[in-house]
Amino acid sequence: MDSLVAPEEPLRSAGLDQPTMRRLLRAVRDLAACRDVAGVVEVVRVAARNLVDADGATFVLRDGGKCHYVDEDAIEPLWRGQRFPLEACVSGWAMINQEQVVIPDIYDDPRVPYEAYRPTFVKSVCMTPVRSGDRGVAAIGTYWAEPREASVEEQEVLQALADSTAVALENARTLERLEALVAERTADLSASNRDLAAFAHVAAHDLKAPLTTILGRTEIIGLDPAVRANPETADSLAAVERQTLRMSEMIDGVLAYSTAATSELHVEPLDLSSLVEEVLQDVSGIVERAGAEVVVGDLPRADGSRALLERVVQNLVGNAIAYGDRTSPRVTIAGGLVDGRSVLTISDNGRGVPEAERDTIFEMFRRGTASTGLAGSGIGLAFSRRVVERHGGTLEVDDAPGGGARFTVRLPLHCSED
Repeated sequence: MDSLVAPEEPLRSAGLDQPTMRRLLRAVRDLAACRDVAGVVEVVRVAARNLVDADGATFVLRDGGKCHYVDEDAIEPLWRGQRFPLEACVSGWAMINQEQVVIPDIYDDPRVPYEAYRPTFVKSVCMTPVRSGDRGVAAIGTYWAEPREASVEEQEVLQALADSTAVALENARTLERLEALVAERTADLSASNRDLAAFAHVAAHDLKAPLTTILGRTEIIGLDPAVRANPETADSLAAVERQTLRMSEMIDGVLAYSTAATSELHVEPLDLSSLVEEVLQDVSGIVERAGAEVVVGDLPRADGSRALLERVVQNLVGNAIAYGDRTSPRVTIAGGLVDGRSVLTISDNGRGVPEAERDTIFEMFRRGTASTGLAGSGIGLAFSRRVVERHGGTLEVDDAPGGGARFTVRLPLHCSED
């Protein structure tokens, strides 16, 4: 836009005074910022009147075979909201012929429908086409209450406004089409997510029902003295129970993952110290069985869903215990405020995560090389990242100071509900 602000001498040679040029430049800048057709109309109807000191201005859109007088800025009402055949009005003539129309006296020009103008204040007109390609798509009408002929300079400034309006209209319509497409895709995606969540619930119920039956049957069979007396049979029965429980856990994990993006997000202020303390109480049995040491530092506050973020912390703490040192696992939980975000880190003292696996471990059913020989579904980290990203945050992994893996959760201090 700065390139339009030329030295004073060229402006004078163009016949436009400084105030008019400033008003035109302001209108062009305002048009460039418009994101919809309504915004373009608002800028043009006011700018057109001010640029040529008119008593009225109107913005007309071509609507099929009619002229739609969308809006106006005038000393008295004109034709706002009305539609007329293209061939029946001056704006239509300007659009069809793509030519500016200057009428000093409306009663002395056959192109003027006198009956439509008679109830108005209008005595003279300048109608300027808005051209897109080889077609007139709109028109800018300026009117005066006394007979007068728009000067050459006024005609030029109105045509300059119309040319900028053509670009703004195309941009606005493109944005509107894109926004409509995004809204449609978002609605489709939301519907798909709801359908997926509903399917996951049904599938989880239908899949877990037979698993519950299997577990019940194996428990009954295991009570049989003959089965317990046969080591091979007992081992086979125990293997069935383990695999059935593992399948049940996977179904629960898939259900949790599918609903993490669709369940309602209840955002509230959270004290992460309190949240972590509650999680550690819930997993105290796991901590004791592993002989793990857990060190917790000062933690910040954050906004988020307590229920979902508790599960994230529980997953990360469980991972840190499982993948920490096999003889004396150590979990370090720290945090703070960094660049306006709440940061929570959970580190272990294990082998760490190779750089090549630092993205793939967050994918469904993908587990790193360190998981060999360890139980797990490969869903917990995928669930955790999905939840954190839904909060507008990030979840990443790198090397912990002194060795091991460090998972870092970054959350905005203020995140909105869906």
